[in-house]
Amino acid sequence: MRYILSAILIIFLTGCVHTYSEKEVSAKYNLPQAFRNQSYINELNDNKTISEYKDPFAEMKAMLPDDDFIKVLDIASKENPDLLILISKVKQARYQVKSATGAMIPKVNGSLDYSYSDNNDGLNGNLNLSWEVDIYGKLDALRKSKKELVKYASENYVNGQVTLSADTATYYFSLRKSAAQVQFASQMVENYKEILDIYKQMRSIGLVDETQYIETTMDYLTAQNNLQKYTQEAEQNKNALYALINNKEINIATDLVYDTSFAPHIPQINNIPAQVILNRPDVRAAVYTLNSELYNHYNRKMSLLPSLSISGNIGKLLASSNGVTDLVWQIASSLTAPLLNRQELYAQLKIQEETVYQAEQSLQKYINTAISDIENATYIMTSSNKSYNNTKDILENAKSSMEILKSRWESGIIDDLEYLMAQNDFLNTFISFYNAWYENISSSIMLYKSFGGSFSAKNNNGGDNL
Repeated sequence: MRYILSAILIIFLTGCVHTYSEKEVSAKYNLPQAFRNQSYINELNDNKTISEYKDPFAEMKAMLPDDDFIKVLDIASKENPDLLILISKVKQARYQVKSATGAMIPKVNGSLDYSYSDNNDGLNGNLNLSWEVDIYGKLDALRKSKKELVKYASENYVNGQVTLSADTATYYFSLRKSAAQVQFASQMVENYKEILDIYKQMRSIGLVDETQYIETTMDYLTAQNNLQKYTQEAEQNKNALYALINNKEINIATDLVYDTSFAPHIPQINNIPAQVILNRPDVRAAVYTLNSELYNHYNRKMSLLPSLSISGNIGKLLASSNGVTDLVWQIASSLTAPLLNRQELYAQLKIQEETVYQAEQSLQKYINTAISDIENATYIMTSSNKSYNNTKDILENAKSSMEILKSRWESGIIDDLEYLMAQNDFLNTFISFYNAWYENISSSIMLYKSFGGSFSAKNNNGGDNL
């Protein structure tokens, strides 16, 4: 009966540790009922269908379905050092749970010793038992705290997947942009060189003044500087990609102008604030950190109460010239209360209370950041879509205009100088288009990160717990 009451007491006390569910986080931290930029979300969702939940890597591949990019991302997912470290930390957290569980189990150790003297010799065997009875659930709270840290480490790993996917996409498509701009800028440098040669001849016979020649020279030098800038950007992005994939060999063709029709595929995104925010791995990790600290707080609180320990010893003389003795055993229990170190334990409890408070404020900060990220990303994405479409229309008009000018040049209606200048204006339009094209992809990456790497809600089988 005594043991039954003890078990009931343990269950009751550990049940006093109150951790947070999704509904409680939503209520306590005032998650909005609707986003302020709801109209932009509606615009992004127009004529789109809901997709099932995907993990961060799968969502990124679906959003930016470029074969070369997917190959790079697959390598990064297996080779990136930061992601491998996060996997190791998940394993480490699981072993910490096992360690905390082991602390609740009675400890048994044995020893054998041999003694010799002129009058007596013998082989002795001993078994020792020690067990701190977890009558208040103090050790169990510590174990549960470690289990919350496993969830925290797992969410950090998911967040690492989001970050790695976003960084890989950013560097890859920035490399594509810069590589295309290098080709356009190279053609512009060649054109300016021809224009400069024409002006040089015209200046020698007095058809242009010195000012026009100087301005053209400055344009030529500026074009060279732009070429160097785009070349440098391409090289930096390529090196950044190599760092992400742990310097594994990749072959990305940069000598071809990238397909200008490529655009991100964004499905219908979840517009329920509580689901979106609590679906972000950084927010979920913050909740698990708070829950872990709540269990630690209970552990510190129970440390102020007396502890019950049971110890036992069994000994036997196994072999001796004088004969073998009987089994000797003893069992003792002790109830100890912290007296002299109570002030230290109380101070540790107050420190833990502040740690819980800090975890609460950190969770609020992560939630605020999530809301801000989503509001910004949805606005920037809709704005980027419009800019990209406008720039694409400008490019199409420029192509039509360039075809007319080319026909006139081939017919001799306009001279080489006018045609080369028009061609440079057209190449500048192409360079501007690639800026807008990349900004559109960059905006989609920002949107992806703000939604925690998935545009659909994660199915938790109807449960309230995170």
